Amino acid sequence: MLAVDRAGIGAGASGRNGGFLFRQPADWINELLTESVAIYEEIGVELQPWPMLVLAVEEDELPAARAYADAVGGEEIDLRADPWFTDDLAGGFVVEEGYIVDAMGATVAMAEAARQAGAEFRLHCEAKQLFVDSGRVHGVMTDAGVVECDRVMIATGPRLRFLLRTVGLELPVAATRGWLLETGQVDPPPRYAVEQALWPLQDEMGALAGAPTLSEVAEGSSEEPGIVSLLLGGRPAGHCLIGTSLSRSLLEEPEGPETVRRLAERAVRVSPALRDVPVVAAWSGRRALSPDGLPAVGPIPGVEGVDVVGAFSSIGMVTIPAACRRLVRGGADLFDPGRLL
Repeated sequence: MLAVDRAGIGAGASGRNGGFLFRQPADWINELLTESVAIYEEIGVELQPWPMLVLAVEEDELPAARAYADAVGGEEIDLRADPWFTDDLAGGFVVEEGYIVDAMGATVAMAEAARQAGAEFRLHCEAKQLFVDSGRVHGVMTDAGVVECDRVMIATGPRLRFLLRTVGLELPVAATRGWLLETGQVDPPPRYAVEQALWPLQDEMGALAGAPTLSEVAEGSSEEPGIVSLLLGGRPAGHCLIGTSLSRSLLEEPEGPETVRRLAERAVRVSPALRDVPVVAAWSGRRALSPDGLPAVGPIPGVEGVDVVGAFSSIGMVTIPAACRRLVRGGADLFDPGRLL
């Protein structure tokens, strides 16, 4: 197997996310989470057990927080008893059996496991075009020349639709952007990973952040900041990662830098322990999103030998290992990309 990547390993969202592995209301996500955790353990990725707090900051967020907690077995706690939090939050629910992982470490471990299984990597080399004859793929044009092959797996994240266009196919997968902040040491550190109940469910995301129309771009609505919620977690070195956001993305260059300020506002609203903590970095990553919020995993109808793996949005670390194994072994029918064509 030859893996061709236009950048380096983990250069995109896979290596630059928060590494949060927590249950969600959708059963299919939780099934994939269980399988992905087992795969991480197989390849030696360190999983740090960490509880999640589903947080309602304001009273109008409380029904969504309670519904989320009910779906995943969360237990309500009194946040007023914890001085780490401000004393006027609407409510919180603790969900056990979650993990955090180092996203870059996990991504590199996946690549190393592939190498040990015989894979070759050609980095900083972009795939440009598919070659198809009589309905079957027979090669790929890359920066380094033509690679002859009889099977191609396209896993290009927010650029998932573009390589397919070279053979006349249009997969309606949009690009979105999310931001993260990294702090200095937090003392005392948070006991939980905190997720605010403003974050949409997976099946709601497509309607919120799909590709804009020309009219929307002309009106400027595609430049609106989108959704900003709080997803905060401590790290082993004592610092915190603070996200998260969801907005449409048309450019490779970072869009919506004002989101950094909005994330900081949400963080200091929740905890007095964060107010004087230095911010040492901020960055954004692009993620692919399908219209129905489901990933696209499987063969592309009409072109024999071409599979896609993508459109995982913000749940890539949770679901990608399991979804890829299902592509090989079976069980990925729910994510059939043919539904989008």
